[in-house]
Amino acid sequence: MKTLLLGVFLLSCTVLQAQANDLESWTNAYLKDLPPAQHFRGNILVERDGQVLLEKSYGLADESWKVPNDQDSRFEIASLTKQFTAVAILQLAEAGKLSVDDHVSKYYAQSPAAWQAITIQELLTHTSGLPNNKLEDFTKGIAVPYTPEELIQTFRNRPLVASPGTKWAYTNTEYYLLAYIIEKLSGESYGAYLSDHIFKPLGMTHSGFVPTLTIVPKMTEGYTRENGTLRHRDYFDRSLEIGAGGIYTTTGDLLLWNHALNAPGFLNAYSLREMFTAHPPGNYGFGWFVDDRPVRRIYHEGGDPGFAAFEARYPDLHLLIIILSNEDDAPVRDMSLAIASHLGIGKQ
Repeated sequence: MKTLLLGVFLLSCTVLQAQANDLESWTNAYLKDLPPAQHFRGNILVERDGQVLLEKSYGLADESWKVPNDQDSRFEIASLTKQFTAVAILQLAEAGKLSVDDHVSKYYAQSPAAWQAITIQELLTHTSGLPNNKLEDFTKGIAVPYTPEELIQTFRNRPLVASPGTKWAYTNTEYYLLAYIIEKLSGESYGAYLSDHIFKPLGMTHSGFVPTLTIVPKMTEGYTRENGTLRHRDYFDRSLEIGAGGIYTTTGDLLLWNHALNAPGFLNAYSLREMFTAHPPGNYGFGWFVDDRPVRRIYHEGGDPGFAAFEARYPDLHLLIIILSNEDDAPVRDMSLAIASHLGIGKQ
């Protein structure tokens, strides 16, 4: 029996290695054949059935010093941050400090009359009717820090774009309010809460949300292109994204994160179900897009000046694809779909 089990194990290892070799070769060829207007530098991680098939770095983390990306390279993940904000809210709900059915006005005393019907769940699912911000709404400019209260003031007196719960519209302003609620109920800053209640418990030692000028070891430089020429990204203060963006992390840390969301434990079963359910009228859960056709896919894209990110979970197929780039024109969504298609999942 031991000989038979050993044989099965060796065969499975051989098959896995063959799949990994194939995926790496295919990915290298795919990236080499990208059109001239598209570029990729960054890290890719693909896991299937609990086994990492691909974990590879491409391009430079720093052009000036010609430092290559590696598996410890940190990337800003922009709107992938929203899933962490959502989990923080769910943790507070599990602790009995709030309910997602509560009205925002219960926690934000300066809520205008138009906000009285808005619930926390509607903030999580982008159905609150709150307006999104444009650059001119940041009245202090975009290169200085804002407190969550100051961010809320940038849109507090503007009219709703729809009645709460009636329409779906993707905005960052809703997640500013969620960050405010997290700080108010926890007594910690948003970054400290994430560190104490998510990153440290999960062993995500390469992740954080810190002030813009903080020195972060192994942090990649963000790049963009102007008229075809590579340059540094535009500067803005990270506080403008609180709750909605601004986390830095690695593909390895995101792997730990996704493992924690695979089954009840870090969150309870009810919280996981709510987070990964598309709440009408949109196809959005709590911090995630949810698409059930033709195969269930839970995903999110992130884009900031200098960075692009895409994360896709195929829970029924036990497949996870993570792509992080320090160049903002990287076709991360197309790359994820192409990898899934190569693995036999088909176009989404």
